[in-house]
Amino acid sequence: MYDMDVSNECFFSNFDDYNKIGFLLWKLDNYWQREFKKKFAELKLNFTHSQVLLLVSIMWGEAHEEVDITQKTLSDKTGIDPMTTSTILRTLQKKKLIRRKFYQKDSRMHLISLTEEGKGLVGKALQIVGDFNHSFFSPLKEQQKQFQENLIVLLMKDDAFREHIMENHKEELKKYNNITF
Repeated sequence: MYDMDVSNECFFSNFDDYNKIGFLLWKLDNYWQREFKKKFAELKLNFTHSQVLLLVSIMWGEAHEEVDITQKTLSDKTGIDPMTTSTILRTLQKKKLIRRKFYQKDSRMHLISLTEEGKGLVGKALQIVGDFNHSFFSPLKEQQKQFQENLIVLLMKDDAFREHIMENHKEELKKYNNITF
């Protein structure tokens, strides 16, 4: 149990440095998600970041001829838990952006593919996300690379992330100074 002064003026200053980092990271993530949704809403596109991430992942899989794009492969690649992935995919199917058909090798699974409408939206979404992230992170200026490196260092503690990044992006990691293999 923390010994904490509960007066209003001391809330943030009562955290030690490690807890401040966690609190600030949580606040930043919430702010980033809120601004992301606002940007898409301004453009009359009602999408969450997770929906866009899954659509882009499907497009990437199709472009790289991953013939078996399933809910499980999408969940594994994006890090979105399987139940949430399933719910999001049903929503995307209702919006006619993806197709789900039964997998011949396993009838409990579905193969996922983009519709033509979905393909058109992904290109537009990638441009919006790129512009949004550029604007959102621009206050970091020359510190962007260091910020990104710090995030990667922390994420390397996650076995699944580390395995994926080492298997698929090892060359990319060489541009960072503090990432060990």
